[in-house]
Amino acid sequence: MKIDTYSFISFIILWGIPTFIVVRGYLKMNSDDKKLAINDFRSHRFIFTTGLIVIGALFIHLGLLFTLSIIKLIGFVFFALGGILLAINKWNKSKIKSVLVKKIFKYTIIGIATFLLILLGFYYLIIRSWQGEFFQYDNGVTIEVYNSSKQEITDLNFYFSFYKTHVHQNLGNINKLEPGETTILYSHQIKDVGNDRSLYLQYPLNKNKTDVVSLAYVPSYKPSKIVVVLEITGTDNYGKHLFRLKGFDDIGQFEVDLTSARE
Repeated sequence: MKIDTYSFISFIILWGIPTFIVVRGYLKMNSDDKKLAINDFRSHRFIFTTGLIVIGALFIHLGLLFTLSIIKLIGFVFFALGGILLAINKWNKSKIKSVLVKKIFKYTIIGIATFLLILLGFYYLIIRSWQGEFFQYDNGVTIEVYNSSKQEITDLNFYFSFYKTHVHQNLGNINKLEPGETTILYSHQIKDVGNDRSLYLQYPLNKNKTDVVSLAYVPSYKPSKIVVVLEITGTDNYGKHLFRLKGFDDIGQFEVDLTSARE
């Protein structure tokens, strides 16, 4: 059971901040107000209306966080039951029942829409800040290669593998890249799932040898987005490529500089 990073961060923000505010407000109350608040929270009216709605929303978010359908289902049941009981409670307290029901429906819709908009806004901001300059790239695998050297680069092969020499998913080849030229390889889908895969670059050193370089380590169980921006600056005395590398590996941004001689 794996936890998605963005869902976990949004869970902490959406539940941590309100919890902190409520606890902080409670601690600032005097003893009489604290007793009134506790009695209100313990009342059947609160437990079976607002309490069920909050617990339902919490279970729904936990189900999304841990990708457990049963938890989401329980959350939806609690949420719906709490909403129905809240409507019935308001109905019984009102003399103008039809007007009250319309108000309840209107404010419920407004509340749900506001919550979804806030959630979407948080999600967007979290992803934008987490991915930084790589936010502009689409989900999937993007490999952008720039040849800043003064020589022609040939026969570059990119692939995912759980083992260095076993190709799990071939991402494409660059047969030739002229000096000053840039090209992009894109795969819209990352094949299957599994921990600890890496994105490798393989190219020939001579007729008998090849060099295999790990460009990105991907610890995610089911990654959705990998970006690698590779600038090849030349070769060393052994024929190995010298390069600068930056990217996003579904967990965070990374940057590597191997423009000096390599072992």
